[in-house]
Amino acid sequence: MRFIGVFEREEYQRSVKKVWLIGAVYTIVFQLMATIAVLVEVFYDPKLMHGDKIDQIGSPYFVAVAAGLFVIFVATSPRLRKTFFQTGRSRMTWQKFVSLVALMLLIQLIFTVYSNGLESLLNQLGFTANAELKSASAGSETWSMFLYSGFLAPITEEIVFRGFVLRSVQPYGISAAILLSAGLFGLYHLNIMQSPFAFGIGLILAVVALKFGIKWSIVLHSFNNLVLGDVFGRILDALPKQASSVLNVIIFVGGGLVGAWILWQKRQRIKSWYARHRLRRHELKLVFGNWLGIVITVLSIIMMVANLSHK
Repeated sequence: MRFIGVFEREEYQRSVKKVWLIGAVYTIVFQLMATIAVLVEVFYDPKLMHGDKIDQIGSPYFVAVAAGLFVIFVATSPRLRKTFFQTGRSRMTWQKFVSLVALMLLIQLIFTVYSNGLESLLNQLGFTANAELKSASAGSETWSMFLYSGFLAPITEEIVFRGFVLRSVQPYGISAAILLSAGLFGLYHLNIMQSPFAFGIGLILAVVALKFGIKWSIVLHSFNNLVLGDVFGRILDALPKQASSVLNVIIFVGGGLVGAWILWQKRQRIKSWYARHRLRRHELKLVFGNWLGIVITVLSIIMMVANLSHK
């Protein structure tokens, strides 16, 4: 997008800062309500403090979701809310869906390399992020967490990040909308291991929402959490160690390589799209270089680093 004048630039700045602010308020309200709900659960059942039981109760997130969506509802106009669920111009097919899953497996493969490399670096400095990695990759052990992780979280997060954030910024440029929705989605997780993975997945989900509609980004998001996360993890746990390792390599490494091959095959189309929608330097500065965005990003990174443990 090229700005016509100062008024368009100021409108863009106001809109982007509003998205950053509401995104931050949503995250704070969500985390606060989840914490309060957990404390209430523990008050009535102190046994939840034993082991990691407290990490496997999903019911507090039901309350947090309701509070977070209320923030989005209050902060948006009826006209903007209607755009959250607008249909895409393309029709989803099973071949396209499988290709998108392969791209998600490629992100997972990159995440594995990143997490191993980061853990090695942190170990050299006397720290570890194993707790964050465990939190990011843990499966659901209760029905409440299964429902939240597999269904409620994908629906809510798509409404917030591929609905509110994406559609709010879309009028000012598709690239800016995709990057900001993915960036806030990554920061929202507040996990030094998981946030880069969430950013990568957020890029794919944003493109899916724009091209096919938010219902398909919800389906793909749920498939990632439910099938690639919970269901596949349980299958691996049930198999002998050697068979589990072989199947894991076939699915994740094989699928990731297929995803890389798909990107290579479509590289000319990707280059052509980028040439049409390239984010210019002044736009990048407005989206990520505004003072509110910088403050929120820095505070989020500080919180992630603060969660690291001494080795």
